Amino acid sequence: MKLNLTIRKGILLLLLVFGLILAGTTYFSIRYSRDVYVNNEYEGVMDDLRVLGRQIDEGLSANVKNPYVFLETAASDQEEYENFSFVLRDSTGTVLAPAFAAGKTLRMKRIQKLKRDGSACMADLWGDRCFIVFYQIPGRPLDLVAVYDDDYVFEDVYEALRLFVLYVVAIYLVLVLLSWFWIIPALERTLEKKQRVESELQSARDLQQKAVTQQFPAGSWFDIHAELRAMKEVGGDIYLCGMVGDKLGFVVGDVSDKGTPAAFMMFMLSSFMRSRLQAGMPLDQLMDEVNELICDNPDYEMFCTLFMGIIDPKTLEMTYCNAGHTKTILNGSFLEQDPQLIAGIVKEYTFHTQTLQLHRGDRLLLYSDGVTEARDESRAFFGEQRLLNWMEQRPAEEPATDTCQALLDTLAAFRQKAPQNDDIAIMCIKI
Repeated sequence: MKLNLTIRKGILLLLLVFGLILAGTTYFSIRYSRDVYVNNEYEGVMDDLRVLGRQIDEGLSANVKNPYVFLETAASDQEEYENFSFVLRDSTGTVLAPAFAAGKTLRMKRIQKLKRDGSACMADLWGDRCFIVFYQIPGRPLDLVAVYDDDYVFEDVYEALRLFVLYVVAIYLVLVLLSWFWIIPALERTLEKKQRVESELQSARDLQQKAVTQQFPAGSWFDIHAELRAMKEVGGDIYLCGMVGDKLGFVVGDVSDKGTPAAFMMFMLSSFMRSRLQAGMPLDQLMDEVNELICDNPDYEMFCTLFMGIIDPKTLEMTYCNAGHTKTILNGSFLEQDPQLIAGIVKEYTFHTQTLQLHRGDRLLLYSDGVTEARDESRAFFGEQRLLNWMEQRPAEEPATDTCQALLDTLAAFRQKAPQNDDIAIMCIKI
């Protein structure tokens, strides 16, 4: 609920800021457009008024006895001026030549009362808002006034701008309504869905952590540690280790798929193998049952590579079974292993175990193919040979924990900016 309110407040705040920016931009655009048009028209009108002012001055000088006689015919000179009419006022504002208004029915009283405020102004005259330009005839107490009628070009521009503002306001209101009734609810549903998915993924991560060994067994004759790094939030790699009586049992596996389906398969196999290992089931029999379990679940359409081993502390003999898993490293070389099928391919397949005599000081490195198939930015593989060389250079006294962490750091340095392309499981055992 708190998150939903935050989303609504955030979007409404953004809309408010957008509205203020839009209003300010529109206002200054209108002012700028008005100023541009007014200034352009003003300059043109002033040129005309200067010409007419000289004509009036000459006419008044030539007709001293009857100085306004020429004004009776002066209206005919305005035919070329379609957008405005001319009025002559004295210094008190009294209209001296109504006939000079080119036949317009002007409200002369309003023109008389119109105060001169600068060289131009906007005023309401005959029911329309008109643009007025004043020009004082040099040397005479007379104002030549140009009155733009309703054909004044700026009025058309002003109307267009006003319609533009109305459209913008309408669009803004539509955006607000859409945001409140559609965008915000849709975003809230998306976020709620994302939260549910994240919650489910967190549950899957917790499930995966419970599936692998958390507390590593400790003994005077061995040191063991393992690490798991999923490519996605969860993955299909697995490791298990624990005491089977006085023996050390361990498993490293890799489910073919990735993500949540592989994680659930891995969890199922983990529970299955853990219980049977602790019951002391022979490794070849356990591998057969794992193979049957996977084959009996065709809906998953997965298979699994597995390496299982048990080390006897009395003889240091390791019994192991490999179902198509990666090559285990013993000290600085690969362990010889009989080729066997991957679990989950053929239900009737029978697995068998092998034995190996270990010695004090030996180190075993088990891993999934996410190690050797790690790619750098040029798409080159980390590879088996690089892994062997790396293992040979590790100090003999290095703890298993440090070995696992060092390998993870080496893989990260090798990938550089390239993403992890597969799940990674690592287990190191020192005798």
